[in-house]
Amino acid sequence: MLSKLNEVNWLAVVVAGVAMFLIGGIWYGAVFAKLWQRLHGYTDEQVKAMQKARPPQVFFSIMIVAYLLGAVAMAVLAVNLGLHGIFEGAVFGAFIWLFATTAIGLTDQITRTRPFAAYVLDSSYQLVAFVVAGIILASWR
Repeated sequence: MLSKLNEVNWLAVVVAGVAMFLIGGIWYGAVFAKLWQRLHGYTDEQVKAMQKARPPQVFFSIMIVAYLLGAVAMAVLAVNLGLHGIFEGAVFGAFIWLFATTAIGLTDQITRTRPFAAYVLDSSYQLVAFVVAGIILASWR
């Protein structure tokens, strides 16, 4: 599987990772920030305390590294599966989402007291992010 690393488009990996990061910023910052806060049961004071505990440069650096690592894993899989084009990339992203969000996220959700709508909000973001990353990685080869 790793023998095909030379076939990975590393620029596409960077673009996919940054795209996932930016989609998250729009999703949780501009569009659903207050809904996310309410569904997760955080007060304004708790959000400020979280922001103080994790300064933006730490918070966003860790996030971008995580998304880049995810994009690398997806790119290696896409190359080894021989994926090409928008449709194959979108389906691939949806399958990655199905595993990562449904299998892992749903298991996490059942151990928490937050409303199911919080899982739906987070899972929906992940579906969009994985599909976009899959499209970038399968199309840009």
